[in-house]
Amino acid sequence: MKKISLFIVVNAISLYLVSHLVDNMYIGSFKALLILTLIFGILNLTVKPLIHLFSLPITFLTLGLFSLVINAIVLKLAFRFVSGASLTGFFSAIIASILLSIANTILYNVLD
Repeated sequence: MKKISLFIVVNAISLYLVSHLVDNMYIGSFKALLILTLIFGILNLTVKPLIHLFSLPITFLTLGLFSLVINAIVLKLAFRFVSGASLTGFFSAIIASILLSIANTILYNVLD
């Protein structure tokens, strides 16, 4: 239970921070942030491994850089499910996924 609550807190803080850094990313309310965090976590557990599996040859050929595109796809998909949040542009999704990974790494090291 501690690991799940840490995951929710870290992702919520990271999404909030990244939304202030990326111009085309908007989270309207605290409720939208929590829903987005939960949906993003569920998509990371279910959809992301399937996409990684099917795109393994492309990821191998690009030496792992295609993982950035996969992260952006999952992030963009999570934003589609939440009505109080928006993420426009695929390039913005790639930048947001990179910043989200950096923020998650820093926060996990600080809080764990």
